[in-house]
Amino acid sequence: MSNTMFPINHALNGGDDCPTECGDWLSDVGAEIHANKLRHGWKVTTSEDWEDQHEIPAVLALIHSEVSEALEAFRKNDRANFEEELADIGIRLIGLSHGMGIDLKTAIFEKVRRNRVREYRHGGKRV
Repeated sequence: MSNTMFPINHALNGGDDCPTECGDWLSDVGAEIHANKLRHGWKVTTSEDWEDQHEIPAVLALIHSEVSEALEAFRKNDRANFEEELADIGIRLIGLSHGMGIDLKTAIFEKVRRNRVREYRHGGKRV
């Protein structure tokens, strides 16, 4: 199939920037996460938090805790909980990037584009 049928493939193969067909769902979800945190009294990350030596590391630790919970769900063969924990990882990651004003959609798109041209098993690592 041609890349023109799949705009994301065309763009990733050196075409235009991330096409509008990629959608703005990450931005919409980020706004909902932000609003929900405010409604429930939780700290909302902002771009100013970059200067705080504790805030961003704390949020990253919370993301790490969700990854650990996903691992435990996998170890227990609990697929439903595993899926929920993956959603929690996404929620925390999208919430962090949204609050800091990071365009996560474009950042992911650009990283996937760069990864496509890397050599096979680059870096000499086993995994």
